[in-house]
Amino acid sequence: MIESDPAGQFVLASDLGLDRIYIWKFDASRGRLVDSDPPFVALPPGDGPRHFAFHPSGRWFYSLQEEASTVAVFAYDARRGRLTAKQTISSLPQGFAGTDFTSEIAVTPDGKFVYVANRLHDSIAWFSIAESGVLTLLGEEWTRGDYPRSFGIDPSGRFLFSCNQRSDAIAAFCRDKNTGALSFTGQYTPVGTPAMILFLEPETLVK
Repeated sequence: MIESDPAGQFVLASDLGLDRIYIWKFDASRGRLVDSDPPFVALPPGDGPRHFAFHPSGRWFYSLQEEASTVAVFAYDARRGRLTAKQTISSLPQGFAGTDFTSEIAVTPDGKFVYVANRLHDSIAWFSIAESGVLTLLGEEWTRGDYPRSFGIDPSGRFLFSCNQRSDAIAAFCRDKNTGALSFTGQYTPVGTPAMILFLEPETLVK
């Protein structure tokens, strides 16, 4: 994954194979990327950073590790483009001993919750965000399908949709904005091997 920070001053990229998150300064005058200082942060060997998400405030950065099924929390210095490790927390329930590969992470627009998709465990986990940016695992909900490749939260924040890749369906869940909890609506939408879901505002659609 590669994406700019909220201010558009730095570009960050996760390298699953090297267990690093690279950081570049964006030179807008020349349209070039310049190595930041330091140029990357390292995750534990074999953890496999996959996707990441910024907190709406821009102060915190959440990295999802596919192989380790963890979320690494970093403080983000937007002026210097630097990440400082604060916490690492599992996306799986305590005592789970099976194989799992995480796939997707999202922070709610109100900055209160983080959601993570667990493949093989086949769940969506949710965390509360403290004022310090650190996370607390609150629960997980079965995706009602196999291998959640990704998920999306609709613009209203009321619903979460899980792309269950090996079940050929998208499952819909209600989201409690106060607790973060998910509850299955009973609705499936048949889609062959769904991999991603995005929402467009009406005014962005081609007329």
